[in-house]
Amino acid sequence: MKRLFALLAAAALAVTLSAVAGARSTSAPTMSPGYLTVGFGDPAVNFANGKVRGSNYLNPKGYEVDIATAVATGLGVKPKWIYTPWAKLFAPGHKSFDVSFQEATITAQRKKTVDFTHSYFDANQGVLLSKTAKAPKSIADLKGMQTCAQADTTGLMWIQQKLHPTKAPLIYQTTAAAFVAVQIGRCQAIILDTPIVASEKKARPTRYGPVAAQIITNEKYGAVLQKGSKLLPLVNAQIDKLWKNGTISRLQKKWFNVNFSEIPILK
Repeated sequence: MKRLFALLAAAALAVTLSAVAGARSTSAPTMSPGYLTVGFGDPAVNFANGKVRGSNYLNPKGYEVDIATAVATGLGVKPKWIYTPWAKLFAPGHKSFDVSFQEATITAQRKKTVDFTHSYFDANQGVLLSKTAKAPKSIADLKGMQTCAQADTTGLMWIQQKLHPTKAPLIYQTTAAAFVAVQIGRCQAIILDTPIVASEKKARPTRYGPVAAQIITNEKYGAVLQKGSKLLPLVNAQIDKLWKNGTISRLQKKWFNVNFSEIPILK
């Protein structure tokens, strides 16, 4: 009888060890076991807004924060926030994050150096004016204005490759600097993603003129991962689930509550 009990105990222990080993082998391959290291860029109203302290991102809140939290929960890990400069986001080589959410439009050029998840937000380019600028009624009107954009953005790309303005666009390394240029009237019209300029205008309505227009570009935001990351299919599965179960729609209504269809389209 004692021998039987010993055999049963040994079998139970083997099953337990096997289960533990299996759990370890199927856990998400994050850089820090038990944590998903999430990078955010400069604070963006309604997307990810918190205090940056060196490489730390403190108490972030916003749409991308909620999406990242839901992804981490789905992977069975906890989120850990860090600051990731936009200027380094698409650089090849080692990343300090598992995944970064920075309103980054998926493009073929960027996909040469990083991996993108499936889209978690669809957007067009928006036109936010200074308080003294006259609203453009057409692309031709916009072409004669002093435009500005953040470096390495699809907004700047559109200005340079599609608009061909009469005045060279002013280029800033951060969204914050570009928004200041609009506030002081140095820039008449910033070209940046519609949800970003609409959120900025809504948060600080007296500092700007109107969000005068949007330009149809049909862009899709993807979270950024290091090229070849084993996390990619796992994160994609979580984002797909958030679309299917209605979470993404609920979060967009929660954080933006802006009817983008009411913003005029420039042609």
